[in-house]
Amino acid sequence: MKAVIVGNANLRIDNISAAQLDPFFRNRDRLRKALGLKFQHIQAVSLAEIEQACRNIASNIDVLFIRPDWRENPQDVTKALRRIRNLNANRKIFFIDPWDQVSSRFFGVLPYVDRLLKYQRLKNVADYRKTWIGGTVITDYLVKEWGYDLHGWDVSSEVPAGYENRIATGWSVVTAKRFEKVLFPPMLQRIQQFKLQRKPKDIDIFCHLSYSSPDGEDDWYTAYRKASVKKVQSLGDKFKLAVSGEYPGARTVSSKQYMDDLERSKIVFSPFGWGEMTWRDYEAVCHGCLLIKPSMDHVDISPNIYYANETYVPVQWDFADLEEKCDFYLKNPDEAARIITNARRTLEAYFLQDGFVKTIGDLINDQEKVPTSNSLQVQSPTTSRVA
Repeated sequence: MKAVIVGNANLRIDNISAAQLDPFFRNRDRLRKALGLKFQHIQAVSLAEIEQACRNIASNIDVLFIRPDWRENPQDVTKALRRIRNLNANRKIFFIDPWDQVSSRFFGVLPYVDRLLKYQRLKNVADYRKTWIGGTVITDYLVKEWGYDLHGWDVSSEVPAGYENRIATGWSVVTAKRFEKVLFPPMLQRIQQFKLQRKPKDIDIFCHLSYSSPDGEDDWYTAYRKASVKKVQSLGDKFKLAVSGEYPGARTVSSKQYMDDLERSKIVFSPFGWGEMTWRDYEAVCHGCLLIKPSMDHVDISPNIYYANETYVPVQWDFADLEEKCDFYLKNPDEAARIITNARRTLEAYFLQDGFVKTIGDLINDQEKVPTSNSLQVQSPTTSRVA
């Protein structure tokens, strides 16, 4: 079987797009050996470049993977995919959605693709028939419960009736090289790690966040993250904190300090970003921190590190129980260690068991792989956990 991947893989142009395509290149040999799948990549940034590339596909190609830029006009993307489908009627077409959220502005392509791949998706696809203010479960909650004004921000699009089952779980940006290198360092680095003492965990709670643009009135993203920082700062009399919130271009916490603080932290509190999952979630797991985060029960994602009280600790979306959860796990380090170990083993297993290759195999064989808790290997709890 032969495939063509069309989209941007240049990190300097768009690091998220490059991260989404990166596992193809790093798993080229595994894809060939396990699935008999060979592929070529066509570098294309604009929608016009993508469509032109799809017009010139060789006759022996079986599968197309298409990844556009998120800034393209939704109507133009739908029209382009309709034309691409007409030219490739007998090929499988997988659309790698560029939107961070579980939602998308590109659902109009669903009738013309075999699957639209989200790296985080609503667990119950029937929920895509619902209307969410702003297009996401997060913004809908913030408007209804916190009284936020989105100022017109919206990432929704209508899912054509009967096509919600084509919205599939793909793979998250954690499949990019930066995370696998932390999980599986080269042998020399492994040897050195045995010789060097790990940094002491002398910080209780980590929460360094970035805001969006400081120009004009705060958007919902900045307001929500400021509320998150304020909540953590309120715990300063009780816990040792590494917490900050900063605008791009006005940062006082360097990348080096960010990583140093994270590695020294016992708990990482990671509120939502533009979407539910953030890079910080996986950084916490890679560096031996307990991940505490607003509940992810509604999200399906791969690799999945969000098994409640087994690989992460969920808190209420209004953070009402954050102090209670932090206090419990800081006083019960064995229970925290159990969850930390489970999370790391779960993430390592995705790479060791070729999770990306299995996802591609399920797609080309018309089977969608949905992570379930049945596949999670967990240790017995050492103490009673907080409900």
